[in-house]
Amino acid sequence: MMNSQPYSLVNGPTNWSRPFLADQAHMFLAVERDNGATMPGPRDNHLLERCTAHLMAVANCSQRTAETEAAKAIAEVGSHSSPINFDMDRSTSHALFIVDRATGHTRVLSSIEVAHLLSVKEVAALAI
Repeated sequence: MMNSQPYSLVNGPTNWSRPFLADQAHMFLAVERDNGATMPGPRDNHLLERCTAHLMAVANCSQRTAETEAAKAIAEVGSHSSPINFDMDRSTSHALFIVDRATGHTRVLSSIEVAHLLSVKEVAALAI
């Protein structure tokens, strides 16, 4: 049986410093968190799919746009208490500048190092 209820904006306080789609994604995730979703958690494609569908419905945007905003919001919410930040002003498509929040020290990862980290993690996940 299909749900015939229309989509609507998620009720919550609007953050006018964010673009509309980002704000809707953050409000959607706040409702999810209030309903027991854990963030950060293991990569949750179901949450990404649901948030993407919500954004597509309320903003009539493309799947790619909605998915990008949903993924960014999930990463922001999940990384809120992370001890590091990415310095996007200095980062490039080949160098990711990572700043330790507590000390201000910077580490740079090249794209080849990130690719290696991802492949090692994928191999480790297969062993579990």
